[in-house]
Amino acid sequence: MSHAAPTRLLLPVLLVALLSACGFQLRGTVTLPPVLAVTYIEAQAPYAGIAAALRRELQSAGARITDDRKEATAVIHILSQRARQRVLSVGSSGRASEYELFEEVRFELLDPAGKVLVAPQSLRMARDFVFDETQVLGKEEEASDIRRQMRASLARQIITRIGAATGFR
Repeated sequence: MSHAAPTRLLLPVLLVALLSACGFQLRGTVTLPPVLAVTYIEAQAPYAGIAAALRRELQSAGARITDDRKEATAVIHILSQRARQRVLSVGSSGRASEYELFEEVRFELLDPAGKVLVAPQSLRMARDFVFDETQVLGKEEEASDIRRQMRASLARQIITRIGAATGFR
């Protein structure tokens, strides 16, 4: 048996160990602050938009989402959420050819009794989107995907902000 085979296996193992030792996480993973172990999400539309994305992100990080505010360790109150778009450029036909998509959320963290644990904060995100009127169905689906990605990113940012504000690292 040659010495090259164990060396080839050792290098990837060492790289993974070094990356995990420095705190590296794959994009999209979030560490759950203990205060969010059992979370109640309070929103005007608790199963749509940012609230739905937040529900998915919390569950994938290990939180239990409850429908009973009294059994929660914390309440994430979505104060407002807004999705908008604006025209960035117009083509020679006079129709919009590029848009900027916006997602905005304002939230606070409460204990089950309603005491503010994290004061209201706002997050916003914008992405450019090129529209081709010859591919309307595909472009509409692409815009929906971009909005889903933006909401997931905002949900991760909410969890990260709550962790930082409550002293969790």
